[in-house]
Amino acid sequence: MSDEGFTDRVIDGVNGLDGTAHRKAVALGVGAPALRDGLQMPSSRMVLMPALAALWAAGLGMEKPGWSRLARQGLMAIALGTVAGKGIKRVVCRARPNQGRDPSRWGKADGKHASFPSGHAINVSALTMAVGLNRGLSPATMVSLGFAAAVGWSSLATERHWASDYAAGMATGVLAGLAAKALDGWAEDRLS
Repeated sequence: MSDEGFTDRVIDGVNGLDGTAHRKAVALGVGAPALRDGLQMPSSRMVLMPALAALWAAGLGMEKPGWSRLARQGLMAIALGTVAGKGIKRVVCRARPNQGRDPSRWGKADGKHASFPSGHAINVSALTMAVGLNRGLSPATMVSLGFAAAVGWSSLATERHWASDYAAGMATGVLAGLAAKALDGWAEDRLS
């Protein structure tokens, strides 16, 4: 099999999984519209970044360096992930499910509003990485993971993203979280 044939088979498989996940999430969302629609705003940068800035300030004011570190890394991770995600969107240009319900519409969207990768996935996975790297396997980490999973379902159920968009966004957010931890550690070493 040629490289091109293999790539076509992989993309066809991803498109098939995306179509199935889309249909199931949309069907489940019909029964829980408030939950389906209510998770998009809390997972946006407009909510998460001010909340993390407030946590950073509270950590400084209350002399809780762990809070400040988590908040700094969360902010940096979301920012790094956003920059990477916007660059990927402009290259891939995948159409959203609500733009035709065809998962094979790669390269068919305005790069600014493209579906791949999911920005909400980047946000919540970057936050989850910051929490997990700073708190370990804690209740806060478990809540963060559950929130990320719920936002993923919401993104599919509201027809904003395909499952592979969300998976790519999660991977981008995880990498951004790891980079933020490394950069923050480097900066702490230089400043102390």
